Formats: sequence, C-alpha cells, structure tokens
Amino acid sequence: MTTVEPRIHVLSIPTPFPVGPVNVYLLEGEPLTLVDAGPLTDEALEALANGVRDLGYSLADIEQLVITHAHHDHFGLARQVVERSGAALLSFHQNRLPLEDFETWWAQRVAFVAELVASEGAPKAALEDIKVMSGFQIYATSVPEVTPLQDNDRVQMGDTTWRAIHTPGHALGHLCFYHPESQLLLSGDHLLRDITSNPVVETPRVGMRRRPRSLPDYKRSLHRLRELEVSKVLPGHGEPVHDHRALVDEILTHHEERGRLIWELLKAKDRTVYELGRALFGEELPGVELFLVMSEIIGHLDVLELQGKARRVERDGQATWTAIS
Repeated sequence: MTTVEPRIHVLSIPTPFPVGPVNVYLLEGEPLTLVDAGPLTDEALEALANGVRDLGYSLADIEQLVITHAHHDHFGLARQVVERSGAALLSFHQNRLPLEDFETWWAQRVAFVAELVASEGAPKAALEDIKVMSGFQIYATSVPEVTPLQDNDRVQMGDTTWRAIHTPGHALGHLCFYHPESQLLLSGDHLLRDITSNPVVETPRVGMRRRPRSLPDYKRSLHRLRELEVSKVLPGHGEPVHDHRALVDEILTHHEERGRLIWELLKAKDRTVYELGRALFGEELPGVELFLVMSEIIGHLDVLELQGKARRVERDGQATWTAIS
C-alpha cells in the first residue's frame, strides 16, 4: 500500500498474467471508493483485503466500486467486493454485457477471436492455442447490476468529483477519470509508462455491424488526453507518470513507425495478417501471444485501410492484404 496523494492510496494486487500486478486505488471520503478490484484468485483477494485493512477499513466498508474496463485483472474480484459490502458498482455503459453476463460474453469472445484469426491466415494448428483463452474464465465472474456511466459524467469518488472520460482503444468500454483541480488522471490501462497498452481486437457489441477499430480508436483517445492539463497520471499498472504529453507522443510515434514498417512489408508482397506477424515477431507465435500479435497487426492494417494505403482482399474465406501506393 502506498499513499500517492492525500486520501488516495494504491494497492498492488498480484495477477497470474505476464503483465504483473495491477494497481487498485482506494479513495477515502464519501463514498469510500475502490477503483478496480484485481483478478479472481485467492492471492489477489488476500492482498486486496490486507491492503484495505492496513488503511483502517475492511472490504465491507467499501461504498462504491468503479471499474475502468472489463478485463479480468481489473474486475475479477468485483462480485466478491460487492457481496461483502453492498457497494454500488459503476462502469461505462458498454461494459454491462461483459460484466453482468461475463461467462456468456467470454465464450462468445473466444469463438469470435478463433474465427477472426482463422480468416486472417492462422493455420488450424494455431487455433488450438487460441482455445487456451477459454481457461481465463476462471479469473473473473459475473457481477450484480452495473450502474452505467456515460462519457463526461461527473462521478463522486471519495472527497472529490471526477470527470469520466471514455477512452476506447485498449478496451472498447475503457474509462479514465480526471480531476481538473488537482490535475490528476486515473488512467486505467490507457496510459502506462513501462508496458505497451495493446489495443486488442474487440468483439462487436449488440447492434454493431462490424468490429470496432481498436487502434484508430486508441490513437484518437490519446490525442484527447493529450489536450488535458495533467500533473500526475495514476495508471493501472506500474509507476505514476509525470509528463503525460511526452508519453503520448512516444506512443504515437511508436505506432506510426510500426504502421510504416507493415506498409513496407506489404509493398514488397501481399501477405496475410499471420504472415505479417511472423515477419515482425518471429516464427513461433504460441497461445495468447498469437492473438496479441495478430491483434496488433490488425490494428495497424485498420489504420492503413482508413488512410487508403492498404486493402483487404478475401477469397474463399481467406483474407490477404495488399498495399496501395
């Protein structure tokens, strides 16, 4: 437990994922608010309960739980927190399906991802690795009713009123929270200092004709945050960020360079997403890494397509990408 600002404390909660521990924030005041909760593991629950206790509270004292986005390491323990405390649970309105009916949504997501990577060139043997994602269901569970938030809503958390900012990209329903007076930003996984915030391919929600374009969304969200006056970023993983504009510029430059490299590969010859992934990251793309690599490539191809620099050509259910000079 570390006090990052007066009456704002960060708890480091272990996760079983390569990303390492997740930051959970306790904001003192009315209502006593927890931002994110950690994954559904015994170790995470123990760390969360002990961290809250060290601050003089118990999980039963939590009055409000706010979820930045619907990823396992951020909401897995939400049900346990709500059941112990009766806390209100708030998140962006697009997160209601994955939070309230997680098991159904996760099965649909795994099926969607498997179909997507197959259509983008992954061999049948690689699809077995994608099924590893099904096992991640144990790290989260459905939550009670979500109080839906909208972009620009004012949310009282502890002693202060924060502005909810919808920042899709890393996750479709991702929210950051901004406090203009102190210039603090709770960034979830949208801005991370030492870890790449992968704008992963999203599963279409009800009423959508096509999947969201995660990387274009992410870049727009970065530009939006860049305009804010921020003195300190409190992220979902890692240490605070003190120069958010420099970090935003670094991330945008990285994506510009990666997109340019993919375009050069396509100008040399037409390729599938899978072939582009192997060209950039090596021959072996096991398990979840396959999804993350192909997700990143698809994001850059979305950008190139919107720029009129690449086109997807589908024949017999197999897609190949070609450069447009």
